[in-house]
Amino acid sequence: MINFWQSQSLPVEGRFLMRTLKLGDRGKEVLDVQSRMCGLGYNVGTDGVDGFFGPDTQAAVLAFQQANGLLADGIVADNTWQELVEAGYGTGERLLYLKIPSFRGADVLILQRSLNRLGFNAGPEDGIFGYVTERAVLDFQKNAGLVVDGMVDESVLKSMARVTKDAGPHADDAKIPDRNGGSAAGRSLANIAIVIDPGHGGDDPGVSGDGPVPEKELNLQVSIMLGRALEQEGSRIYFTRESDTDVDLYDRPALANAWGGDLFISIHHNSCSSPAAQGSAAYFFCRQGYFSESGKLLAWHILNSLSRELGLPALPPIGRNFAVLRETEMTAVLVEPLFLSSGRDIDLSDGRLADREAQAILAGLKRYFAVA
Repeated sequence: MINFWQSQSLPVEGRFLMRTLKLGDRGKEVLDVQSRMCGLGYNVGTDGVDGFFGPDTQAAVLAFQQANGLLADGIVADNTWQELVEAGYGTGERLLYLKIPSFRGADVLILQRSLNRLGFNAGPEDGIFGYVTERAVLDFQKNAGLVVDGMVDESVLKSMARVTKDAGPHADDAKIPDRNGGSAAGRSLANIAIVIDPGHGGDDPGVSGDGPVPEKELNLQVSIMLGRALEQEGSRIYFTRESDTDVDLYDRPALANAWGGDLFISIHHNSCSSPAAQGSAAYFFCRQGYFSESGKLLAWHILNSLSRELGLPALPPIGRNFAVLRETEMTAVLVEPLFLSSGRDIDLSDGRLADREAQAILAGLKRYFAVA
């Protein structure tokens, strides 16, 4: 196992939020959220932008989260704030080019969708202007007879508008080929780099459930056992955390990218207000009309293996725009083997539970590589 930690967070444009905002909060941060919501056409109530996070503002946040594939909890944390900031950038409002930190926003997303539609590989449609997107812009400029400098200015947008229907992207339900490599590198688990991400940690316990083990600890147990099993298969294993420590949400995928991972697996456990909720869940990257084919396929295989091992129903793979799925430059899934809030069919005090989950995920990985 390879140990590594990077103490300084990598920069992400527009991400920094002073505090998590929720129902009942007041202040200038709430004013900012409400102003951005109104600018995007969301109704924050008859009182308008008043600096109070009331039920109408919560409803607007929920609607925004649902429309953008985020966790719909009505709370403005880092992931929702980042997406809210990015949604405010309109096409042509700023000059786009490759820089660090990368340009991010709705204007970048529309650019990527248009380039992909025209046959220029702009990479995953994630709204992040990276090296692959720059290469697509350079190719487009060359083919359009423009100055080949990688700058997305008015000349690029006008040329693109002439060859793209109504200068708009493809329909939301139109699936273009996966631009993220199709599947993980290689045909077996041997000699590939796998980044395992135990969810939560430190001051963030995750969901508690009614069992004796908090989610953050069970996530770590499953992750360590999975890592050991994968090492026996010849994989190179990296962990975003190996103890009960805090790791920033955006540092997790940044570390995976720095390590050059081939796969990213984030381990969590689910919870619901209803104790009747049960089943294994897995998520892959999806944003509007684009989704990761390799992520969806990997999620299917892991879910089927978890269902067989745990005797629980496998929920259909779910496409979401979670930070750890969007920011990773590799095939990525987030796995929730079971609901900690439901103890009807699983004994949460079973000392073998973490090992059973790890072995099931390993079996799903083997099956994925057998057919990918």
